[in-house]
Amino acid sequence: DLPEINRVLNGAYRFYGNYARDGQYRSYLKKGNFLKAQVEDGSYQYFEIYNIKKNLQSVSVTARHIGFMANKNFIIDSFTANGNGTQIMNNLKDALTFKQRFNYLSNVGTTHQFTAKQVGPIDAIIGSNNGNQNLTGVTGGELEMDNFNLKLVKQIGSDNGFRIDFGVNLEAIDEDYDDESIINSLFLIGGVPDNDYDQDKEPITYGFLEIAGVNDSNRRIGKRENSECKTTDELKKWGQSLFDKDRIHEPKVTHTVSMVALEHTLEYEDIYEELSSLRFGDVAHVRAKEVDIEVTERMVEYTWFPTLGKFKDIVLGNDLSLYTSTANNQTQELKRKIDNRTETLVQNVLNATAWITGNSGGHVVFRPEKAPSEILIMDTNKVATAKRVWRWNLNGLGYSDNGVNGPFGIAMTSKGEIVANFIKVGIIDVNVLQTSFNKATGDVLKLVSGALQIWNEKTKIMELTKKGMEFWNGTSHVGTMGTKGNPFPELNDVNGNPVVTDGKALLLVGDSSYNTIGLSNEKNTGLVLSGKNQFHLGNNFYFIGKDGTPSTIYADKMFLQGKEVIPGQNGGGGSGAGTGGYPPEVT
Repeated sequence: DLPEINRVLNGAYRFYGNYARDGQYRSYLKKGNFLKAQVEDGSYQYFEIYNIKKNLQSVSVTARHIGFMANKNFIIDSFTANGNGTQIMNNLKDALTFKQRFNYLSNVGTTHQFTAKQVGPIDAIIGSNNGNQNLTGVTGGELEMDNFNLKLVKQIGSDNGFRIDFGVNLEAIDEDYDDESIINSLFLIGGVPDNDYDQDKEPITYGFLEIAGVNDSNRRIGKRENSECKTTDELKKWGQSLFDKDRIHEPKVTHTVSMVALEHTLEYEDIYEELSSLRFGDVAHVRAKEVDIEVTERMVEYTWFPTLGKFKDIVLGNDLSLYTSTANNQTQELKRKIDNRTETLVQNVLNATAWITGNSGGHVVFRPEKAPSEILIMDTNKVATAKRVWRWNLNGLGYSDNGVNGPFGIAMTSKGEIVANFIKVGIIDVNVLQTSFNKATGDVLKLVSGALQIWNEKTKIMELTKKGMEFWNGTSHVGTMGTKGNPFPELNDVNGNPVVTDGKALLLVGDSSYNTIGLSNEKNTGLVLSGKNQFHLGNNFYFIGKDGTPSTIYADKMFLQGKEVIPGQNGGGGSGAGTGGYPPEVT
């Protein structure tokens, strides 16, 4: 199945995958081995396999980022009285029980006090820190893991002024809105002023620091303390940063975006392109649909398809306290429901490869997203720009060279009709093959069970089979033209005998009182009129008169071998050239 990488700000950084049990590299998938995968920023990161589960067909794999291997070490005690990020991280590294190849780095310039005692280094930085506030909570920083580099930074990602309005009807995005934690009026408590050792001296306070537009009808007061602020100006400056940076006056909003669904939603493809350009930790200025105000959020979580180079889903949020709190792991795991999910992965992970891209590089879209009713197979990954498209829904299957709305030159409809300009096949095996003659009304040519039929509307006119050609009038058979041996099998004489018996001659044969007429194509035969008086006209011409005795042939002229025959005078037979013989030579 398609592998996934899930990363959460100051939290989980995991790889999930499901591999064929008889796959080529199955033997490498075991605890302690490593996977290398490309993440959303383009870099390759290592993941240590720590959990393997098997079923009959596959092996599910869970791996964590190699940076978490640092937590196999142990810190007995590390204390930094007043140090910046680099100093605190160096002290943590120096306090490790044994050496590892991890680098502890930071760009946090503010100074802080920090204690890590009897705890693993990763747990001290982003975890529960043995009941104390973790390092990201103390410094307001974030842990960037880049293979063996563990870097405490002021902020992962950047603010490039990215703005987006999700709208009110976008089903691919879930908005979680919480206005109970809004604070727009601050009562601030600082530290005891320097050089004042009076134990009964109260710390400095300031009330109330407010944002513009606050009045008694909308005021929400909150208390914040910072013992490092020794003057009122320092306290006010720090309090203002809670509005400007931490945005405590804004509602807590989280947007969970299904990038797979968003990519194939035609109306919001531009939003998908914009969100795809965000990187982990980047800032987005988002208009929240619940309150119709713009809030500043960051990408605090993503699920990534490393083999596709695409997001599966992302989470934008502005409640960063979830990711820096003392009980970070417990709160985060409970609220975000991030845990080892390989069991559900095996059963439920979507094989995005099958429905995002096809084997030939095509793109497959199921739409609409919530309840798909049709499938599009396209030559681009955008519905709006696709030209070559297969479209399949309840009405049928069609292909278009002109986009998703057709026209569809090739189609197979739900009514059982096939539309095509040209069909090229080897063998068609059907019960009935039917077509019309130039779209003429009612004229239909059918191939039915070994017979070629011509119909006019509902009336069968002709049928050609191996037996010959039959003529019909609907259900009534009116005649047949047979094969060469008997081209007229239904043509009989008065006695019921076929008039053609050998395929060579047509004979109309009567009884003793009828004449016989014959037409033959045999050599030395031709037209025969037969009876008591006979007349044959073939290669040899002769006439038999009454009762078979010779009789006189009358003709205006008769030629034999090209010469005219001159008959005798007055019925008598002459002799010589002028009497029944050939005419004399004329010179």
